[in-house]
Amino acid sequence: MFGGSSNSSGSKTQSNIKTDEKPPSPGSTLNASAPTPIRSAAIRSASGEKRSGNGSPPCRDYNGGLIDKKRRSSGVSSRASSFLASAKNTLGLSPSSRSSPDMITQSPLQKLGKQDPALAVPQGQHNNSAGESVPGPKSTFRVGVWEDRNKNCRRTMEDTHAFLYNFLATPSSNGEVLTKSKPEHIAAEGIGKGMVESDNGYFAIFDGHAGSFAADWCGKKLHLILEEAIRKNPTVAIPELLDQSFCSVDAQLDKLPLRNSGCTAAVALLRWEDRITIDKPAPAIPSRSLPAKLHEVSSMEKDKMMTGSPPMRTVSSSSLDAVSHTKRKAATVRQRILYTANVGDARIILCRGGKALRLSYDHKGSDEIEGRRIANAGGLILNNRVNGVLAVTRALGDAYLKDLVTGHPYTTETVIQHDLDEFIIIACDGIWDVCNDQDAVDLVREVHDPILASKQLVDLALRRFSTDNLSCMIIRLESEPPATLQTTTTSEKETEPEPEGSVKISEAEKIILETK
Repeated sequence: MFGGSSNSSGSKTQSNIKTDEKPPSPGSTLNASAPTPIRSAAIRSASGEKRSGNGSPPCRDYNGGLIDKKRRSSGVSSRASSFLASAKNTLGLSPSSRSSPDMITQSPLQKLGKQDPALAVPQGQHNNSAGESVPGPKSTFRVGVWEDRNKNCRRTMEDTHAFLYNFLATPSSNGEVLTKSKPEHIAAEGIGKGMVESDNGYFAIFDGHAGSFAADWCGKKLHLILEEAIRKNPTVAIPELLDQSFCSVDAQLDKLPLRNSGCTAAVALLRWEDRITIDKPAPAIPSRSLPAKLHEVSSMEKDKMMTGSPPMRTVSSSSLDAVSHTKRKAATVRQRILYTANVGDARIILCRGGKALRLSYDHKGSDEIEGRRIANAGGLILNNRVNGVLAVTRALGDAYLKDLVTGHPYTTETVIQHDLDEFIIIACDGIWDVCNDQDAVDLVREVHDPILASKQLVDLALRRFSTDNLSCMIIRLESEPPATLQTTTTSEKETEPEPEGSVKISEAEKIILETK
């Protein structure tokens, strides 16, 4: 009757007697005048007899009970071993896989790298996810990165960053793309044909949530997707191509195994472009020199504003007609343009004359505009989180919330003023949770080493008890552009055709080919 509930009690009694049992002595607590049956019961108990506990008498056939117990224990052990082996096979931890160290340490990204060489690119200097990228002779900027897991608050590091010193070369003024070939075409040619040194920079920080998979994937792939979009659509505005690239990343992440992983993204693209001007170049766009106006523009309004190039927006329609009829007198000015795109709460800050100019938008549940968008899409904001779960209202990945958490980025376009613009800060929300834009600019403005400047910002966040992973990237701009990139006329550009049959590859393509 009590057999089912007495196993644990009996085993405990048995172990206690075995450990505490001593040879009988005259001073023993057992009464010498006790009846023989009680003494024999104690001896039987000490010898391993199964007891029912609570003072119940011992089983009649204690030897048989012990054998039954061993049989039941053996059966349970075999079933447990079978279950454990099945679980190991499911997780890829079978004995055969244990013999291969590569199988144990492989992450989902590394497994996907067998099909996609871009995902197998090793980390470069400063833990660069895009691979090894170093400044060249034409480089007029320097990149510094510093990151910290914040071990007191976080068990894992879910931030990723990527940068390239020689991003895809800018098309010439007649629209011809300098790098025509694709990786699969130039694979047979090898990398001996040379790489285009463009002085165009790509910079990005990805802050992952629900694991680092989405952030790691974006660090390896987003610049390649953007490069391909620019190559195929050389006449399309860069902000529109950034939007297309972000949406393409979203669609591809939705097809990958870890669909619950997501990340915020802050991406900046620094390019030299030829801009047509009349009489004298327009050094900057007035609307871009006013931070207040830039902050007040919503993402939808910003997309509408990005349909034309900035200098053309400052010229009247009659002047544009004059340009079209006086091409020989028109001049092209080589200007440096900074394009940005972000989803989530990672920020991009430009230091212009010592003032912090924010070029990103915080997509948070606490934002009124984003809250209305979520409500119109059928969701709700609970505790400043989308459906009470996600703190950001825009992100890449997060397939389970994709109807609400869009991947369309906030984009900006800014003409760099070489006499005013000093550096760019890109950092995850772990920095901005404890530091405002102007404080960050003031802290690092006089620190000309971008690596040291990045470290100082991360250290400041740690001192102010930030509880998140910390990543900071600083891009230092040269005060004066190189002489070779100054004003040239249209006729001069047309007299320098690209050599026929030449094969030039971008830095991103070169990195992948070297990995193969």
